[in-house]
Amino acid sequence: MLDGVTLADRYRLDEKLGSGAMGEVWKGFDLRLNREVAVKIFPDHLDPDPHRVERFRAEAQICGVLQHAGIVVIHDADEDQGQLFFVMELLPGEDLAKVMSRARNGLPIERVITIGARLADALAAAHSKRVIHRDIKPANIMLLPGDRPKLCDFGIARVLEPDQSKATAQVGTAAYMAPEQFDGQPDERSDLYSLGCVLYEMLTGDRPFLGHGWQLIFQHNSKTPEAPSATRAEVPAELDELVLQMLAKKPENRPETAAEVAARLKAMRTRSTPRPKPSAGARTVRQPPSERLLKSGVPERKHTDVDDAAAKKIETVLRKTSVDAKLAGYTRVPGLTRFEIRLGPTTPAGEVLALAAAFAAALNNTAVRLVELEHSSSPLPGVAAVIVEVPHSTPDLISLGDLLRETPTGDALIIGRDRDGNPAILDLTQSPHVLIGGDAEDIDPLRTLIASALMRQSPRHLRLVLLDSRRGGLNPFTELPHVVQQEDPLTWAVAEVERRYADLSAMRCRTADDFNREVREGRTPVPLEALGDAEQVHPHVLVVVDELAETMRLPSAEKAIRELTREGRAVGVHVIVRTTSSDERVITGQVKAYITARLALKVPTAEQSMRVLDQVGAESLRPGEGLLITGRKSMPYPLRLAAISNEEIAAIVNHWRG
Repeated sequence: MLDGVTLADRYRLDEKLGSGAMGEVWKGFDLRLNREVAVKIFPDHLDPDPHRVERFRAEAQICGVLQHAGIVVIHDADEDQGQLFFVMELLPGEDLAKVMSRARNGLPIERVITIGARLADALAAAHSKRVIHRDIKPANIMLLPGDRPKLCDFGIARVLEPDQSKATAQVGTAAYMAPEQFDGQPDERSDLYSLGCVLYEMLTGDRPFLGHGWQLIFQHNSKTPEAPSATRAEVPAELDELVLQMLAKKPENRPETAAEVAARLKAMRTRSTPRPKPSAGARTVRQPPSERLLKSGVPERKHTDVDDAAAKKIETVLRKTSVDAKLAGYTRVPGLTRFEIRLGPTTPAGEVLALAAAFAAALNNTAVRLVELEHSSSPLPGVAAVIVEVPHSTPDLISLGDLLRETPTGDALIIGRDRDGNPAILDLTQSPHVLIGGDAEDIDPLRTLIASALMRQSPRHLRLVLLDSRRGGLNPFTELPHVVQQEDPLTWAVAEVERRYADLSAMRCRTADDFNREVREGRTPVPLEALGDAEQVHPHVLVVVDELAETMRLPSAEKAIRELTREGRAVGVHVIVRTTSSDERVITGQVKAYITARLALKVPTAEQSMRVLDQVGAESLRPGEGLLITGRKSMPYPLRLAAISNEEIAAIVNHWRG
């Protein structure tokens, strides 16, 4: 840790603010001028790669020549015992990404115009020095009081001069990059494209294109986004036009300069005229809802008074028992806190493990668990440790919205957080069907799984078949355009699988994805009874059964579930079944035969845990906890379930209903 370290006998480091590939940023104090500053430190002064060193020096040099109210100010650049650093102004605000995370449907139009004009002014100043930023995105824009933006992080900026000694050698962030930037040929108008992406997101709450990796590259190069007014009717026509012009694929079709963009935005401040709202049913919603529809949970807390008090009690037990070991710190994760006890050189782990009852009594928590570690967090080799896991009396609420914002876009379903705080997901390409057994009381994982799918999949790509016989838990989803309405859903789903296999056989395809490609490329027409169209003739189908105990009373239900789970994977049909009655009459061998992913919630007995997981353990779970297996040979791992409210589900449904 560098807390309290003073660089060059002048800059004291007080608090780490963040880190990235090109260094750590610290809140510091300039002892000579008596003022707070921000200090960026090269991540490793022993790094042998001269290109990274050059890039770090170039950032300070490039930014240092840009003197503008909309660009972060560089005060100094130096090194201390080989440690490279440079000093910037400390900005009293937050980045634009955080501001927009609280504006689910975009910022007010006048505010977008004001911020956009000021950003364009700052870009114009940089471009006048032949500097292109190459990484314009909300996270690199600090918003100061009064909506005064500051462009930051010139780590991959480039000077467009014959002598490229100050150039840096990377591209930016795929979600905001101009098409030519992927080819390594950016210029000033590439920054205008990125600024257009930021304006689009400020207006609509969503980026122009969603996806990751090659998906984004393809879309930026070949797709034209919907006009912002298609999502938000009050966007003025001239602002609509400007944003779409900035997002033109060819640089020559964009505005000539950042100064032109700034002038056009400033002219809109007084004469923007909102469009009338479209009549009901005037447009079809195709873009997934903004993640900002979903609330945040309890903010991550590294320290609490309760944990500090528990640490003192653990130290007291060690002191009273005269065990040669010491508390090295603790880590909070959802549901519990892990206290690390480092062992003395001659202390066996068994001496600390034998204190389990003493720790439980001192902490007044019978659920305390001790685990021997193979490697401690100590930087010294050979230091052994034991972890004391103390469950929280009131677990932190885990929000589905937070997990979606952390997880790269994709088809995987999100269920909660694992013991290390990472998102726990169900990838239906690897585990095509899921069995949920037990009861988590106030948190319904089935609703969370469905909502996570709806946040990323349109009706063109995902259809739902709902069998709801458990107190109407699926009722909020019934009005979605994704839902296939059928009198006998299971019989229909089995027939759909058979229809799809017939289509695959006719074209000698192995999977529904192969057949979809054949239709898109015009080698076969859309079948008459297909769910989809030429874009996605066989969308994925999610058959959701809630409650399995009730469904099993239907004639041939067990056989239908077996057929769907055995045959559905190749043709894009997936099954999620849930039951609170985890006994052999409900979870039969035929039901479980082809379901490799299992989620066990709290069950009354070890026998019922065996019925769900083929292993014990679920009988010891607490409310809101689960054990997840994603393959036949995998060991179950514990997780905390994510929550979603009725209001959030209603917002998702309303979005898709248009």
